[in-house]
Amino acid sequence: MIHKETIMLNLASSFRLRNKLKERIASLSSAIESAEFSRNAGTAENTKPFDGKTLTETIREASALMDLLRGLNLKIEKANTVNKDSLICVETLKAKIAFYENIVKECRRGKAYAFEYDEKGEHIKVTKEPLVDQGEVTAVLVSLKKERDSLEEEISAANFRNAVDFDPQTVLSRL
Repeated sequence: MIHKETIMLNLASSFRLRNKLKERIASLSSAIESAEFSRNAGTAENTKPFDGKTLTETIREASALMDLLRGLNLKIEKANTVNKDSLICVETLKAKIAFYENIVKECRRGKAYAFEYDEKGEHIKVTKEPLVDQGEVTAVLVSLKKERDSLEEEISAANFRNAVDFDPQTVLSRL
C-alpha cells in the first residue's frame, strides 16, 4: 500500500508558495518579453532562454501557472476570511498612525518663541504656546502602535493555524 504524504498548507506557507509562483511567472514572462518571435527559415529554435523548451511551450507554461496562481489566490482568500476583520482594523490603524505621526512631527517643529516687531518697529521676542499637547498626542500614537502590533501578532498566529485547501505539490512540481 502506497501512502501519499500530505503537506499541511497553512496561510503562512501558502503566502510563501504564492510568492515563489509569482517569481516563476515573472521569470518566464521576462524571458518571453525578451525572446525573438521569429527565426530564420530552416534553423532550429533557440530554446536556451526557456530551459530547453520552445517559446510556445513556455507561453503555455506561463499561462498555466497564471491559472494556478488564480486558483491559489482564491483558496487563500477563502481561508483568509478569518482574518478579514483584523486586516481591516490594521489598515485603518495604519492610516490613523500616519495621521498622528504627522501631528507629532508638527509638534516637534513648533517653536517655543518667535521674533516679531512691535508697533514701534522694535524687534521683540514672543513666547509661543502650543495648541496641541505633544505628550498626549505621543501617548495616543504609542497606544495605536501597540494595538496594531497586537493585531498583527494575532493575524500572524492565525496564518500558521488556518489551513488552505490547496495541494502545494501542484505548484512545487512546476517550479
